[in-house]
Amino acid sequence: MTGQLVVGVDDPGTPARDWSIERDLLDAAGASLATSTCASEEEAAEALRDADAGLVHTAPITQVVLEAAPNCRALILGGVGHEHVDLELAAERGIAVANVPDYCVEEVSDHALALLLALARGLIPLHASSRRGEWDHLGGGRLTRTRGCRLGLYGFGRIARRLAGKARGIGLAVMAFDPYVDGSEMEDASVMPAESLAQLLSSSDFVSLHTHQTPETENVINADSIRLMKPGARLVNVSRGALIEEGALYEALRSGHLAGAALDVMAVEPFDTRSPLLGLDNLVVTPHAAWYSEQSERELSRKMAGAAIQALRGELPDHTINTQAAPRFPWLDS
Repeated sequence: MTGQLVVGVDDPGTPARDWSIERDLLDAAGASLATSTCASEEEAAEALRDADAGLVHTAPITQVVLEAAPNCRALILGGVGHEHVDLELAAERGIAVANVPDYCVEEVSDHALALLLALARGLIPLHASSRRGEWDHLGGGRLTRTRGCRLGLYGFGRIARRLAGKARGIGLAVMAFDPYVDGSEMEDASVMPAESLAQLLSSSDFVSLHTHQTPETENVINADSIRLMKPGARLVNVSRGALIEEGALYEALRSGHLAGAALDVMAVEPFDTRSPLLGLDNLVVTPHAAWYSEQSERELSRKMAGAAIQALRGELPDHTINTQAAPRFPWLDS
C-alpha cells in the first residue's frame, strides 16, 4: 500500500477541518493524505485526479468528478447522506461509495430531543425576553407538558430508534412511520407503527423527521401535509432541509396552526439570513450542528480513514452503499 494517495475534499462553505487524525492513521498504513477545498466540480475533479481514494464531506461528486479520477477505488462520505454523489455512475466506474452511518447517533438524537424540549418549554423566546429585562412567564408563547403527548417519527433508522427510547424516558408516547421498516421492529421498541404518513401527522403532538432526501421525500412536509397536523403541533427537522417546503412552513407558523418548529437543516445552507422564517419567534434554528460533539468528530475521522485503508488494501469498505449496482469492483482482492 506504500505510496498510495488519499485526497480529502471539502468546500469553502464549511469551517476549516483538522485532518490530523486521518493523516496519522493513513501515514501509519503507508499512505499519504492531501487535502483540498473545492468550490466547484472542476476543482473537485482536479483534486481527485490522482487519488486512490477520497474522503468527501460536502463537495458534490458529479459525472465530471468521477470521470476525472481513473485510479480511485473508493469515496468515503463524511456522514450519512449521499444525495450529493452519483452512486450508479460511481459503481460503473468501479468506485465504491461508503458512508459513516453510525458516528453521531447519540448526538443527533440528543439534539432532536433538545429541540423538542426547547419548543415545548419556549426556552429561546423566554431567554430572549429575560435578556430584554422582561420577567414574564408568558414570554415563551404556548407552552405544553410533554408527558402524555405523542411524538411521531417519520423514518425509523438508527437515530430515530435512539430518540424513541429517550423520548419514552420523559413520558412521551412514540409512533413511527417508515415504509421500509416492518411494524414488528417498531413494536419491539415499544413504538406504535403508523399505517401512513397521514396517520402519523394527524395524531402526533410533535413530529420529528428522520428520513433520507430522495425524490419521494423532497418537500414531503408541504401545505397539504401540514394541514393534516394537529393545530398547535410542533415540528423538528434534524435530517435534510429539502424535506420541508419552507414557504408552507412559514405560513403555518405565522398563522399559528403550528405552535413551533425547530430546524437544524434548511434547504439552502448556510442559512439565507433574508429568509422570512428567521423573523418568526416560534422558530428555533441551529446551524446543521446536530451531528457535532468532540467525540463524534474524532470518531468520524477515524472511521473515514479506516474505510479508505480498507479500500487501499483491496477490501470492500464498511458501509459501502453502491454494491447492488456493481457487486464486484475490479480492485477487490479475490
